[in-house]
Amino acid sequence: MLLMPIDVAEGIVIRHDVLDQAYVDFAAEFPFVGQLASNSNSGSGVLIGSSWVLTAAHLRNGMTSPRTFTVGGNQYAVEAFYSHPDWTGDVLDGNDIALVRLAEPVRNIAPAGWYTGNSELGRIGVFAGYGRTGTGLTGQNLSSGVKRAGESLLERIGTDSALTPPPAPFNTLEYRFYGPDDVDVLPLEGIAAQGDSGGPVFIESYGMFLVAGVHSFIWNINGGDLGTYGDVVVSTRVAAYDDWIVAVIPEPATVALWAGVGVILLAGGFRRRRQTTRQPGNASLDRGSDPCGSNRS
Repeated sequence: MLLMPIDVAEGIVIRHDVLDQAYVDFAAEFPFVGQLASNSNSGSGVLIGSSWVLTAAHLRNGMTSPRTFTVGGNQYAVEAFYSHPDWTGDVLDGNDIALVRLAEPVRNIAPAGWYTGNSELGRIGVFAGYGRTGTGLTGQNLSSGVKRAGESLLERIGTDSALTPPPAPFNTLEYRFYGPDDVDVLPLEGIAAQGDSGGPVFIESYGMFLVAGVHSFIWNINGGDLGTYGDVVVSTRVAAYDDWIVAVIPEPATVALWAGVGVILLAGGFRRRRQTTRQPGNASLDRGSDPCGSNRS
């Protein structure tokens, strides 16, 4: 079993029995997910305010200036990178979360909200990313650059009921990549591979996707190619860091105006357009009904 930071320009690995286009179509529902890049490395992040991006602290370890964030077809310069003050540089110590301030606001994309509740366990986590792909049989073996989104069941918080033999840091969420024959497999089951560091994990609340996690690292359970069935992703639990996020990002806090369009987001998030029921798949789960969420502009 091998621990791998998710930090090399790659993306979502999918089920081998579901068409790739379904994952590409799903990704269109997450316009606020973008790419952070430098001359030497890249990763993912999510816009949570007009000038603010939520990502992983370890992404800075491999990045050199200048940094940029690309979202909505536009590229923005990074003005500042704020790692959590308790970040040690080791993902196993936890606190792998950071905020990026952009040099100018994003005006054509509404920011996502983040989840502030405590009922992530047993919910469906949804994630999006760019880059390499593959299937649960092959692992990450194809170059792409296409944005995809997948989903998986959130089964562990911190050190609750061991999903994997090694301990996980406190304030984390975990999900496992299930195969088609597993009882908990979802219609668009997938897993984030290397390169999706800092990418968001969403849960749905009142018809909106809110950021509940930030991708930190992956346990390569089977010791084979990364991103095969059975591998486990560990993400930083965003709700545990709400006070820090609010302290770093200035007001206004609760209402964000989508500049130039006139759409006002209350409590953050982006309203789903797709149907709740999708096939194929075996799991039928509550996608959530609590309205806990926040966002900033």
